[in-house]
Amino acid sequence: MRKFVAGEEFKPIHMRIGIMGACNMRCNFCNFHSPNEEQFYDLFSFKDSLATGKAVTLLTEFAANDGRAVTFCGSGECTIHPGYAEICRAGHDAGLRIGLITNGSRLGRPAIAECVAATHTWVRIGLNAGTEATFNSITRDREHTFASFIGAVGRLREAAVAPDFRIGFNYVITAQNYREILEAARVARESGAHYVRFEPEFYSALGHETIETVMSEVAESLTEAAALSTDAFEVSIPKLDRGPMDQVETVEGDFERCHYSRFVTAVGADGNLYPCPQVHLNSRYLIGNVVEQGYEEVLDGGPRAAWEASNPRRTDLCKSCFYRPQNELLELLHRGQVKLDEALGAYALEVPSTLHADFI
Repeated sequence: MRKFVAGEEFKPIHMRIGIMGACNMRCNFCNFHSPNEEQFYDLFSFKDSLATGKAVTLLTEFAANDGRAVTFCGSGECTIHPGYAEICRAGHDAGLRIGLITNGSRLGRPAIAECVAATHTWVRIGLNAGTEATFNSITRDREHTFASFIGAVGRLREAAVAPDFRIGFNYVITAQNYREILEAARVARESGAHYVRFEPEFYSALGHETIETVMSEVAESLTEAAALSTDAFEVSIPKLDRGPMDQVETVEGDFERCHYSRFVTAVGADGNLYPCPQVHLNSRYLIGNVVEQGYEEVLDGGPRAAWEASNPRRTDLCKSCFYRPQNELLELLHRGQVKLDEALGAYALEVPSTLHADFI
């Protein structure tokens, strides 16, 4: 942060990576399969996969270049990659903290469960229903994954080595599952999870249009679900009015350039580096191939510098931003409207200990 305010160069500390394009589920709302996103994620392919050895090399290079944390996430399901455990152990041995966004189907299998318990800092599982019937209908799951949540989550919470380990659920609210919000919160609490996080279905050119007509019912259910929060279990309630980010003219957020991508970067299963996880696998944002060229070469050798130099105002690319709060705060610091030491001092009083700070 001090380097950012001073205008100095620094390298991303958090990498979001997808090592697999394929998935063993086919969720109705998945951005990478939805007809609502055919134009945005134009580089997505379910055939893409990073070879185990190359993924290990990439994480080792990332750690050697000031990287601190890596989150395994889409476009596919990372835990079905045959080398997932080996890749995670190598990253952990290199000093990286590890997070995982998963559909949860492999968390009960010994090899994956042991790896997660030994190396991971946090895990977030797609819940997306309050009943097994709806879960199966939404995901096309054939492995009884929903029923496994009750046992697998609690076991991982107890077995995890990291003292600040957290495991919880994410719930994408759709027209098919919005009536099960309260029941899902109960399932999450009974499983032994630390939290459940709700978020409304979102598409780059539509925003929340697919559930717009039921927003009042959604808001009411979320209020009921929030009442289930305790000191040991959190119900996270989302912002429900984010606008479209693509194919529109309306711009949200008081910042002209993306500052967040200075701290975080994204790598797709195609091996390419992108400035942000929100826009990976979109050819407009492709920076360079870190698997073929090497992470340091792409970061410092030209491709990323060329992107930064030519990067247009974010208003020409992202009309809304998932990381708007971070970018608006960074913009205030950049303009000098907020003083860093004053902000850090006030923050320390309010939040004495920051959880998972490296996963910025």
